[in-house]
Amino acid sequence: MRYGIITVPVTDMRAEPDRRSERLSQALFGAPVMIETVQNECSRIILPDGYCGWCRSGHLDRIPHSAWKQYLAQPRHLIKSVSAKVGDKGGHEPPFRLLFATEVVVAKRAGKTIIRLPNGFSAPINPRQVIPAPAGPTRSVIGRRIVATAREFLGTPYLWGGITPCGFDCSGLVQTVYRFHGIRLPRDSKDQSRAGKPVDRAELRPGDLLFFPGHVAIACGGMDIIHASAGRGMVTINALDRTADNYREDLNSSFREARRVLP
Repeated sequence: MRYGIITVPVTDMRAEPDRRSERLSQALFGAPVMIETVQNECSRIILPDGYCGWCRSGHLDRIPHSAWKQYLAQPRHLIKSVSAKVGDKGGHEPPFRLLFATEVVVAKRAGKTIIRLPNGFSAPINPRQVIPAPAGPTRSVIGRRIVATAREFLGTPYLWGGITPCGFDCSGLVQTVYRFHGIRLPRDSKDQSRAGKPVDRAELRPGDLLFFPGHVAIACGGMDIIHASAGRGMVTINALDRTADNYREDLNSSFREARRVLP
């Protein structure tokens, strides 16, 4: 097994070593990955949560296992805005942007906040653009905060396999929003449906998850849900209330279960 880190803002993870194959998910800048094999200028990578896929080999750097393990153990910060500029005109690398919920290792140097990678890369970032990553869910994580974060992405385009403000799919939106609040969920909706505990639909609270065939949404309160909708082509709010203007009869009739993953 070889080891590496993602060095671009976001890279697609594909089903096959071909950029035209299905996008399964994405990996963000700084993600520590295991490299299973290399083929056709693509690398099959394994993320820390075990999710696998093929990405472009040029989108990662290999590093020694010892450096990879040390990097994996370091405390993380999260990008808290939709995007944040990294670097400056005087640096070795041109400035670029990192996306919401990207996990970075930060340090202080000459009075500046910098992000660092174990391949030797470092660049300044505005300290107001990052917050310490929660070690896990806390009592301060309440459903309305989850919903408020999800609402920041209303109108974001739907993108199969997407996990960023450039485009989300349904489970990508859920995983990203909850991870920002310290709750680690699996990548795919079928696995998310095994998290937490079941809850009756009549007892839904904001932040609960609702599951449908091949789809997941976040309860907003009442009968409203927020989700990345392929049908609408964006992150949107719909209702399971027949009297509402934004009622989705197809979702209401195909509802399978609800789960509570908040502490």
